[in-house]
Amino acid sequence: MTRKLRCHDCGALVPDVPEIRTDHLYIGASPGCYAAFTELIGREMSDVTLAATHMLTTDVYMAQHPGSPGRQASQSVWVHLVGLCLVLEFGFDPVASAHAKARVAAPNAEFPWLEPPPSLGATTVLDILATASAEEHRAAVRGWARSVWAAWELHHGPIRERAARVVTS
Repeated sequence: MTRKLRCHDCGALVPDVPEIRTDHLYIGASPGCYAAFTELIGREMSDVTLAATHMLTTDVYMAQHPGSPGRQASQSVWVHLVGLCLVLEFGFDPVASAHAKARVAAPNAEFPWLEPPPSLGATTVLDILATASAEEHRAAVRGWARSVWAAWELHHGPIRERAARVVTS
């Protein structure tokens, strides 16, 4: 039986596995949680009806695993929180959000560290992997997105401002 441990960011009880990443180490996920995320990506990439959902899944996962203060982690959190804001508050579909987010990370853009909330939402990648159908999967990802976005409430003001600038540019 594989030993389990809690992901230090989302709290999911995941297998204690060796690190599989060679890059993206600025993402705060434990190795077992990141392995679950790659499994989820595989599911979404193998089902054409989940392709658009993948954009939202990525925003949610990255916002739920902010990592430690640093340039890459700060930019990642900002960009993915703007993505959540665009979808959940501005009504963008995930693909349109992805195109808009490309303008957020302009070459000279600055991203101050946003202190993560004590809880990053009750839903985790494991809840999405537990879904049985594409429809259930899509609904679960939307719920996950709402949970993580709500968790970052303290920072909604500056995130909304940056999202609004992207929408009007």
